[in-house]
Amino acid sequence: MGNLGAYQAMTAIAKKVGGPIVLGAMTFVSGYVVIRPVEAGAKKVARAIKKRSVPCATKGQVFRATSDGDHSGLKIRAGDAYRVLECDGDAILIEVLGDHGSPYFVSSTFLRSVSDFPQDDAEGSE
Repeated sequence: MGNLGAYQAMTAIAKKVGGPIVLGAMTFVSGYVVIRPVEAGAKKVARAIKKRSVPCATKGQVFRATSDGDHSGLKIRAGDAYRVLECDGDAILIEVLGDHGSPYFVSSTFLRSVSDFPQDDAEGSE
């Protein structure tokens, strides 16, 4: 009779709560109470991901440095050209053309200070 453990536990619980119909209703209601907040949270996360995944307006474009600058290991000089590979908010992934150490992550603020990078990119989604 070792294989009846779960059945015995279920019938004992059903007797304590008033029968199998009440147990089924309690299971349904408690499942609903647990699942609805999880579903709402998942929808909120999905909306946040959709909102965040706005395409990078300058992706693939080439810009030219107008002044020298250093940023996290990147030394860019006036006249250097770079291509935007990807952007997410203020973080921009660039490839400095002719630099074998590329790619680099830099801020859009830095790029605006040393080049002709537009004012309204990357943060346009915010």
